Amino acid sequence: MGRNGHRRVASIIKESREEPEEGPQDALKEVPTPLRGGRSGVKTPVNALEEVMRRRGVDEAWDALEQMHADGKTTDKYTVSRMLMKTVGDGQAHLDPTRAYRGIALVERFIEMQPEDVDEVLFNALLDTCCRLKDLKRLESCVTWMRQLKVRPSPITLGILVKTYGQAGDLDKVLAAWDEMEEQRGQANSVTYGCMLDACVKCGNLQKAVEVFKGMRATGKHRNTILYTTMIKGYGLHKDLDNALELFHEMRGEGVPYNTITYNSILEACVKCGDIISAENILEQMVQTEVDIEPDLISYSTVLKGYCQNGELLKALCMFDDMKERCLRCDELVYNTLMEGCVKSDDWKAGCGIFAEMVECGLRPSAITASILSRLFQRVGHEDADERVTLLFAA
Repeated sequence: MGRNGHRRVASIIKESREEPEEGPQDALKEVPTPLRGGRSGVKTPVNALEEVMRRRGVDEAWDALEQMHADGKTTDKYTVSRMLMKTVGDGQAHLDPTRAYRGIALVERFIEMQPEDVDEVLFNALLDTCCRLKDLKRLESCVTWMRQLKVRPSPITLGILVKTYGQAGDLDKVLAAWDEMEEQRGQANSVTYGCMLDACVKCGNLQKAVEVFKGMRATGKHRNTILYTTMIKGYGLHKDLDNALELFHEMRGEGVPYNTITYNSILEACVKCGDIISAENILEQMVQTEVDIEPDLISYSTVLKGYCQNGELLKALCMFDDMKERCLRCDELVYNTLMEGCVKSDDWKAGCGIFAEMVECGLRPSAITASILSRLFQRVGHEDADERVTLLFAA
């Protein structure tokens, strides 16, 4: 790039730092190819495309990149990686598929135009986006492309793959990826191992999860809250309360801190296994001994569910009152659980009272609520159960 080229870039950056009225294509119409150490070998202190992303948002940056591609120009791997990660990061709670797929398509176009300027960070951004979209076909296409370009996968790549296959319930592919990337396993941190444990638990292979966790313990890599919590969840799902409790108590000795999810996972395991006494004790421990952790709606509603399943409606109602005193906003699930408890205890009056309170709180009863109430009326001998439910819903 000559002196004039440097002046053009400086001008673009200056304009983008003001409040320009023109669109991103106008702001970047003279951006040289590329801006950061690409084919021209010239580096600039600020990438003008990134400046557009910072000042105007990532969508306008994609607009600009699309125009650059149409003009036969492009940027560098660092910029497109950050643009894609920004697109995904902006929609953490609710990822917009249209925006995400547009980003993927433009990154793929970048790779086609500049295949020598790629690395595992760029491909990991692509793979992670496919993972969040739950698009296995696109993910596997990216993996194939990665191999063709001889891009070496990292431990992060391994974590993304096992997480994606775990979400899809494809245990064979989880195990294949894990076995294939032996070198990456040796370099992996707790995040990657956490993805593997979670994938095994979700796919129902607790035995493999235990094997992986034992291997981590042998190397001292196991001291992590998420890893322990995932294993506790796994034991709970398999109704193995003894091992779940053993791990829960082991955490203290290993210096691994609990968090709310850890407590909720062990509470769920206790309730699933019918050990309401242990659940009560653990909830009490959470209330009395923890300074930085407070029981949340899930903590209380899990024990409440245990009381209802155990036929202890009075205890469930007392806990319900306690939850309201703590200003926890009970959701439909809590009310439905209480009404299920009323069915088990044949207490239709309490069930109707709970339903009335649910409606007063502004919660919209669902078809599940109607089904519970219908069974409640049937249990106490009302042959016109469905009609009674219809009247309740219409009131």
